[in-house]
Amino acid sequence: MKAINIQIGANENNPLPLMVQIDDCDKLPCDLWKGIESNIAIQFVATRNSMRQLTARVHLTSLGVTIPYELDAKRSDVCDNLLHGAYCPLDAGEDVTYRLLLPVASNQPEVPTRLQVTLHDAERADQVVACFLADTRVKKPSSR
Repeated sequence: MKAINIQIGANENNPLPLMVQIDDCDKLPCDLWKGIESNIAIQFVATRNSMRQLTARVHLTSLGVTIPYELDAKRSDVCDNLLHGAYCPLDAGEDVTYRLLLPVASNQPEVPTRLQVTLHDAERADQVVACFLADTRVKKPSSR
């Protein structure tokens, strides 16, 4: 996987991740393949000591309409999907990578789509730990 250059967050007050990789994408817009899970790695820094409950939320914006993308509990649990042997609780300043396997529905419209992923501290009133936006294109696998 290659890193893409993420320069904007959903809100300028929210911290950006250190690095984001979406499949083998190295420049925006990244392709998301219908009927296939996208492998998204999000490297971020823990914002406080003893972080035990982190959740991921995804929103998709297409044709000017933003909708929440419902992740099942297993996928949205950041602590259960940390890479490189990392585990919770996390301590302030700890640099970790979360792997999100994002299913792309086979009926997802083939239009430019803005992907927003936000990592929340569930123990601190859903305070944002990291957030990014990435422009994507939904495509049929046969057009790969």
